[in-house]
Amino acid sequence: MRAVRLQRVGEPLSVDEVPRPTPRHGEVLVDIKASGVCHSDLNYRDGVGTVGRLPITLGHEIAGVVDQIGDGVEDFEVGDRVVVHYILSCGRCRYCAVGKENLCEHYAMIGKDVDGGFAEYIAVPARNLVRLPENLPYEQGAILGCAVSTPLHALRRADLKPGETVVIYGVGGLGVHAVQLASRVFGAGLVVAVDVAEYKLELAKRLGADVVVNPLHEEPAERVREETEGRMADVVLDLVGHRETIMKGIECVGKGGRMTLVGISPEDITLSPYKTIIGREMTIIGVNDHLKSELYQLIDLIASGRLDLSTSITHKLPLEEANRALEMLEKKLDNPIRIILVQ
Repeated sequence: MRAVRLQRVGEPLSVDEVPRPTPRHGEVLVDIKASGVCHSDLNYRDGVGTVGRLPITLGHEIAGVVDQIGDGVEDFEVGDRVVVHYILSCGRCRYCAVGKENLCEHYAMIGKDVDGGFAEYIAVPARNLVRLPENLPYEQGAILGCAVSTPLHALRRADLKPGETVVIYGVGGLGVHAVQLASRVFGAGLVVAVDVAEYKLELAKRLGADVVVNPLHEEPAERVREETEGRMADVVLDLVGHRETIMKGIECVGKGGRMTLVGISPEDITLSPYKTIIGREMTIIGVNDHLKSELYQLIDLIASGRLDLSTSITHKLPLEEANRALEMLEKKLDNPIRIILVQ
């Protein structure tokens, strides 16, 4: 089969012919129909995030059809439409026991530690599959696996309550869904979207943002202060990960507020505990991936009409054009939100 692999950090991916995997006990073989291209894939290519081995097939947003079933699998049949949950967990440690598989003591990630979805087929444990409804396209199913589930997890971690003010830094593949979830599902009283790209801000307004801010033209903290009559934000969600966006986001947090960090960056930040955290009783929250249970929640939200993914996917490319997809994402060519590799 064809697989798009990272051979060496800092170099383009290669399209290779590799053996098609055979499902082992408890596994299924998935015929991949759609794979989302995430900013994390750029990070792995560039060495900002480390992969488990080289060469490796990237891609962790995966949807497809069950093609073959290994011994011991009873819950799925050939032909089932599925989404792949990318966290490989042991199911036995103290974190898995309480439904926090994203903190598993033996954590591994599909597309980072083991071969991922930039390929024609993938073998995964059957317990990593979630059924995809017939009326949900594979492309939308794929992005459930990260671009939609991660902001859901982040807003749950931030404990966003109805009527509260939330500031969302970065309206890309994750941010467009954070805006929808905050306004339509969590019932935020005021949703402020921050980004330097005007096309993203226009989309944010259509998806439920009450206020949009371009930091190239105005200070986000000043705008938030104006909109909240000085109270500032209850929750700030940083989906970018740059030092500047984190520090600017902290300026937007009000008394008792929560600064929630999702974006990944190699940069360190320095804070004054008293001036930044203690005086405001501010909470800093880290967000790592998401939970399988949240994929089921998202499917229910789509079925109920409270979540709409029809505008999320801006580009579809064939598998062999993965490098072009990464370039488009990196350089913001042709206004990408989420790019999908299809086959």
